[in-house]
Amino acid sequence: MRASWIVLLFAAAHATAQTPNDDKAASEAETRAVADIIDCMVAGLPDGWYRATMEINLEKPEDETGSVRYGFARDDNTPPSEPFQPCDVKKPARIMIELRSKLPPARRGWIGVNVTVLYDGRFGIHYGYPQAKPKPKP
Repeated sequence: MRASWIVLLFAAAHATAQTPNDDKAASEAETRAVADIIDCMVAGLPDGWYRATMEINLEKPEDETGSVRYGFARDDNTPPSEPFQPCDVKKPARIMIELRSKLPPARRGWIGVNVTVLYDGRFGIHYGYPQAKPKPKP
């Protein structure tokens, strides 16, 4: 029941925060994907959690597989280092990989994603991109 409450809170916050002219606003597909990810993550968390994260790392952009790590913290002053198992270990990562094709082209080349959810329904998603190689000097 708690997982559903957090996902509903997430959806309400997203609906009121997004504006049509916001270039960084999440698409409908991204919103649905994050709601599904959060629902699965929260289902596996113990009582008393404060913050949970899912971290995906790929070797290179467009990879279909990589590593995923789930962690949580019980307070705001501790990094989310305690492991937990979501509803399905592969499902949240698979959702992010599938979502990539629906992102704008400039955002598809990520090699890392960190999804964070707080006990009160606030969330964040950060994409990591490969660093541009320096141009050779003439």
